[in-house]
Amino acid sequence: MVCRYARAMWLKAGSLVLCSAVNGYLLAVMVLFATVVYPGFAVVDKSAFPAHYTAFNGHIGLPVVAPEFLALVCTLLLYAWRPQSVSLASVHALVVLGVAYFVITFGWHLPAHRALAGGDNSAAAMGPLLSSQWLRTGVQVLRVAVLGWLSTRALMLSP
Repeated sequence: MVCRYARAMWLKAGSLVLCSAVNGYLLAVMVLFATVVYPGFAVVDKSAFPAHYTAFNGHIGLPVVAPEFLALVCTLLLYAWRPQSVSLASVHALVVLGVAYFVITFGWHLPAHRALAGGDNSAAAMGPLLSSQWLRTGVQVLRVAVLGWLSTRALMLSP
């Protein structure tokens, strides 16, 4: 009985740690894109930009897109496996932030990539991309902040 209880506690704590780690990684990627990668697109020579952008797109699936979805899936797992100190309302808030992230991504950010895919790396094309990226980064900061607060609270309340 104690072993089963201990295993359940570790699973619940592990789900919070995993969710925090994936979301923390995603935040680091979002900051890198907002401060280095996307601004760097503007300095690529216009004639070389289509090839540069195609190469970029060919390499972001595993290190960027997969963690974006994994961050939301990990959040959803908290409905089933969360420490006692993590309220259902906190999980709801994290899910709302995760959905907001994808609304921004699919509604604004990915459409902003269309001009770049067409070879345009002008300031006019970069504006919507950077604006949407910073908004996504802001949402991700909130997700990580909530997870940090929940993790700290879980540690403080653990025996």
